[in-house]
Amino acid sequence: METMIKEVKANYAEENSILADPVYDRQGKMIYPPGTAVTIFNRTQMYMEGVETIRVYPRMLDYQKQEIIRPEIQEKLSAQMRQLVRIRGTDSDANQEFKIYEVRAMMTSVVEDFLKEEAVMEKLANMRTAYEYLYQHSVGVMINAMLLGTSLGISKTQLKSLGRAAIFHDIGMLFIPLEIMEKQRLSKDEYQIIKSHPLKSYLFLKDNANLDQSILRAILEHHERWDGSGYPNEKEGDKIDENAQIIGLADTFDSMINERPYRKAYSVSEVHEFIMSQAGTQFNPKLVKEFIRNINPYPINTLVEMNDGSSAVVIKTNTPYHTRPVIKAVNGPLRGKHINLLEKRSFTIIKTLKDPGDHI
Repeated sequence: METMIKEVKANYAEENSILADPVYDRQGKMIYPPGTAVTIFNRTQMYMEGVETIRVYPRMLDYQKQEIIRPEIQEKLSAQMRQLVRIRGTDSDANQEFKIYEVRAMMTSVVEDFLKEEAVMEKLANMRTAYEYLYQHSVGVMINAMLLGTSLGISKTQLKSLGRAAIFHDIGMLFIPLEIMEKQRLSKDEYQIIKSHPLKSYLFLKDNANLDQSILRAILEHHERWDGSGYPNEKEGDKIDENAQIIGLADTFDSMINERPYRKAYSVSEVHEFIMSQAGTQFNPKLVKEFIRNINPYPINTLVEMNDGSSAVVIKTNTPYHTRPVIKAVNGPLRGKHINLLEKRSFTIIKTLKDPGDHI
């Protein structure tokens, strides 16, 4: 999609062009967030509020809508598959490839359904233009949620509903000011605004998309937590929709492994440990067990620090014992040696090294 921003007179802005900045009324209240498509109605309202000029992205063409999701899905799916250890069934390469094909086909089906939802597709287009992180995050959550759903053995009907709920789960964030979304420390009032996004997603989709109530419920409840500490309704345990539980876990994983303006990305191993620590509190223990079984915290070629201070490179995974791979020492007295951590129990990985530095 072309990303050149143009400044135009508000009352002459081209219909379906996309706001690059928030628009405020005469009292200083935001009436349209960035990413909103220009319509005859909001163009008139901006004129009535005394807005003279606005900055917009060019109008999105139909052929660009067709390409809005598929490239990102393929890219993120490929990256995720490199960390996938096993999907429900045997560990054979043939079985894993078959299951991966099934998930990919299901995702394609979900994406094709999006193209029939004009109002929702427009919002996803707006998200991609003005909130690139949020868009990529939504794709990532869909991938992780559907992989977990496949591993759990849920039906194809439920899996498709899960995919739709996952890609739409944060669409309500388009109604949250960008400056609040990117703040490191929120005031109590700002946090309440952030917490309103599941309900905003639910209400927008209820009015603008042909989605089953089960999908809407999963979207509304994806921030509920197993111990009742979540929002918006403080539901707990099995009272929380199962797809919402899956999305909540996938949401946490994708959020933590990606960098944000206010923090660096966590390593997969750090997120792995965090999610395990939250079994029975934030997350359903059954889902945590299955998720951890499928995500490898130390993919091949990961540089790690060992408990003796040396560093090593992971050269083989010991499925399903993900924290005990085969490594090759790159410094220290065992430099160049291959060590199977399943056999050498006194040797443990301390952390992932993002920058080799002096360890090599």
